[in-house]
Amino acid sequence: MTYRQAMTEAADRLRSAEIRFCETPLLDASVLLAFAAGKTRENLFASYPDEIPAEILKQFNSLLAKRLEGMPVSYIRNIKEFFGRDFYVDESVLVPRPDTEILVEKAIELIDANNTEKVLDLCTGSGCIAVSLKLERSIIDITASDISAEALKTAKLNAENHGADVEFTQSDLFEKINGRFDMIVTNPPYLTSADTAEMLGTGWPEPAIALNGGDDGLDFIRIIINSSLDYLKNNGYLLIEAGPNQAVPISKLLDSEGFVDIGITKDLAGRNRVTSGRISGTYDYEI
Repeated sequence: MTYRQAMTEAADRLRSAEIRFCETPLLDASVLLAFAAGKTRENLFASYPDEIPAEILKQFNSLLAKRLEGMPVSYIRNIKEFFGRDFYVDESVLVPRPDTEILVEKAIELIDANNTEKVLDLCTGSGCIAVSLKLERSIIDITASDISAEALKTAKLNAENHGADVEFTQSDLFEKINGRFDMIVTNPPYLTSADTAEMLGTGWPEPAIALNGGDDGLDFIRIIINSSLDYLKNNGYLLIEAGPNQAVPISKLLDSEGFVDIGITKDLAGRNRVTSGRISGTYDYEI
């Protein structure tokens, strides 16, 4: 059997299995085959006519079986690319999505425009946001927090792998956060309880704690917006990633708490993705 035949047959099996969230069977098959063979996808394409060694085929079939059971490719490989870098991921964290790169890009834009020094990444998960921001703008001091000890282990590993100086804190939202920040970025749980239950009912392996945002998906976001007033410096920014239909309600929540310069940044598909606002006011506090 050639590499091409192995990949084509695997893609057909994935397509026929109608796995939930398997929208790219050919891509999934090629990524797993390249991983099994220890090749880049480019080198794999060059090997299409070659006979596939039995040991590599056995490894590939083992990986394919996991994908057919519904495990995401990123969990199978323990790798997900984000902002041009490979991050370790496992079932303790959400798999970073390309849409979240919009949050990083918006944060960098505001960091550059406002001489930002201190940043908090709330609900850090894999740490991909905090690590990417630190590597892109090394001058900032960044703290990353998560309620999950297991998620923080993964985030710390990613920071170590990339040589990023990030301070990590285990915290239920702001519970153990100290000080004030020029910017808070967050990709919190924002799926509705119903959507979360539907996903988990199909055997989807991502942690429910990182998905479920309550009846309307905004439970944590309401708390974050309200509590951030005690953790942002004057003129500090809050950036929130959420679902496309949640941007307008989030904008209204920001407005009700006194935020100004409220804006919505769209993702590459033209969908609302990141809602941001600046707090303006005078507070008596010590930094």
